[in-house]
Amino acid sequence: MHTPIMGTTYVIGRRQRHSHTRPITDDSGTLRFEVQDSGKASSVKLSIRDTEGTEVAAISHEILASHYELLADGQRITMRACGLLGRHLEINSAADRLEVVGNYRSRQPFSITRGGMPTAAVTLRKQFAVEVTDGEDPVLMLGVALTIASVKADRAKAMAAAGG
Repeated sequence: MHTPIMGTTYVIGRRQRHSHTRPITDDSGTLRFEVQDSGKASSVKLSIRDTEGTEVAAISHEILASHYELLADGQRITMRACGLLGRHLEINSAADRLEVVGNYRSRQPFSITRGGMPTAAVTLRKQFAVEVTDGEDPVLMLGVALTIASVKADRAKAMAAAGG
């Protein structure tokens, strides 16, 4: 379920050939952040960097681990797919109670909420867009959205490898 919200939309661009970097622009097309991928097959390591190159968030997942970890703005958030075929996404944080509303595994838009209130809306169709509610931390919401996208991509790879 996609809940329209008022805020800034960030578009996460595609990785260019032979590059491990993707741009993140705002709705005016201004570069705001970059996502760097470690390129290692044994783990997922994404780094969100500001325009000066400073890491502002990091996403990690070891190949044999069941969870993903996001470090952003001093918060440590863990996520893991659970339930039948990973249909539910469990998000744990000491500071926040975030939830995914909608089917994060499909190509349909979904929302990230806190206490039932929308914090971000995510679209994965023609472009990877994250609309962040005014007053929310864009780095945290971008980090959560990128972590969810990593969970989704890894689940799809696992299903394809299993023949499903």
